[in-house]
Amino acid sequence: MAPAYSESGSIMVNTPQLAGSISRIWRPLAGASQALRIRLVLGGFLTLLFAIVYLAQGQSLLGDPDTLWHITVGKDIWASKSFPIVDAYSHTFTGETWIAKEWLSQLILYTAYAMAGWNGVVLLTVSIVLTVMWQLYWPLSGNLKPLTAIAITAAAIALCSAIFVARPHIVVLPLVLFIVHRLWVTAQNKRAPSFWLLGGFCLWANMHGTFVFGYVAAFAAFVLYLHETRDLKSVRTMAWLGFLALCPLTAIIHPYGIKSIWSTITIAQSEALPYISEWRAFSAPEDWAVEIVLLGLVALALVSRFRTNIVTALFICLLVHMYFTHVRLVYLLALLTPLLVMRDVANQFPAVSFEKWAGAIGDSPDDQAMARAAPIIAPAMAGLLVVIGALTLGFGRWSPPPSSYPIKAIEAARASGVTGNVLNEYNFGGALIFEGIPTFIDGRADWLFQDGFIPNIERTENGDGDIFREQIEKYDIGWSLLKPTDGRIALMDQSSRWMRIYEDEFVVVHKARDERL
Repeated sequence: MAPAYSESGSIMVNTPQLAGSISRIWRPLAGASQALRIRLVLGGFLTLLFAIVYLAQGQSLLGDPDTLWHITVGKDIWASKSFPIVDAYSHTFTGETWIAKEWLSQLILYTAYAMAGWNGVVLLTVSIVLTVMWQLYWPLSGNLKPLTAIAITAAAIALCSAIFVARPHIVVLPLVLFIVHRLWVTAQNKRAPSFWLLGGFCLWANMHGTFVFGYVAAFAAFVLYLHETRDLKSVRTMAWLGFLALCPLTAIIHPYGIKSIWSTITIAQSEALPYISEWRAFSAPEDWAVEIVLLGLVALALVSRFRTNIVTALFICLLVHMYFTHVRLVYLLALLTPLLVMRDVANQFPAVSFEKWAGAIGDSPDDQAMARAAPIIAPAMAGLLVVIGALTLGFGRWSPPPSSYPIKAIEAARASGVTGNVLNEYNFGGALIFEGIPTFIDGRADWLFQDGFIPNIERTENGDGDIFREQIEKYDIGWSLLKPTDGRIALMDQSSRWMRIYEDEFVVVHKARDERL
């Protein structure tokens, strides 16, 4: 049917026809079970809530200084159609071996930036958070009653909020949850693994270094399968063994081949890790929120006499150990643990199970009303989410905060005609790479900047003038970009060879009074 036009030439909307079209699109939802419709509606409300919360704090999603250099690496890979094999971003270790092992995530981040600027990066990050939320909420709400699933999902997402920043570990997170959860469900159902998951492992290896954890999770799932079946000789068991044998080979399907595995393993021995905050170990005063949750769960398990199998218990202990070792891994503990134990919780505590809730829907007028309204509410929420995304792209004003991207200080340094190399604080390295300025140090310190380089920096920050002067001479430092609390600022202020040319609450810039010191 041709569209109807008013006398002014504009298209007239046929309201009944439009309503009928919407009804046809959402007819499968209208025919779905009441439980399914309620789960969708509640999940939609949770989606909108998290979308608004995280978009409202969009700048914090760009607050990690490494975001800047990851985007730059992605840009350079795209422009050159090649992969770096030596460092070209610092002046201290230029030419040293360095590979972009997370190249695929870096390309994804750069694509979002190239298409829509920082608004695009924010929208990408929020979309990933919402995807992760659904990956947790949907299976939980299929085992536990939806309100319980919402509470657990909200708590898990809240615990992970600190690591929800635009970096490769977030880009790969939906894939991580999908693979680990799928392997665990396969083992619980006593089935052989799908070899299609090997493609997921290949993508994982090209996106983030945690792919090695994926191999551990696959082995744990196999042990769970053996625990459930007590079967050592069947075709399914042989399939598991074949799957495990092929898993490590997927990492070789990578621009850097076996180097991707080697670089990931050697990071654990990097001398830089004790000096990088995100790699620090658990500290009760700093990580009190997670401690409260962990202690509360232990108490709840003891009081309720919750039980699970030995394999699941040991795997959760591994997740706790990984978190205690490096707090950045909180997301693996918070997001995977509910998925691992949800069946046991549903079986042992029927009061919170999906089955009991679904069977009681007929006795709840509120649930019935929500189920009837689902064909209207669901498309309305989906449309609102699309509108929010469009507004984000069109009218967002986000950019990295000056605490990680001190662009005014960098522009002031350029305007003053600085010469020589920069002496920069660690967290300003990403901004310098983004601006095309070779760094003194940057966020690639988990592999680069070794051989005592970082410990020497810490000594200069604490006032060691001898090492400081050696570094100034060795690296031909002509200006600095340091935080106001940095001990090296006092050393420069005490010397007649330096003068301040810019300062604000985030950064102090010094410039050499002559070209050679």
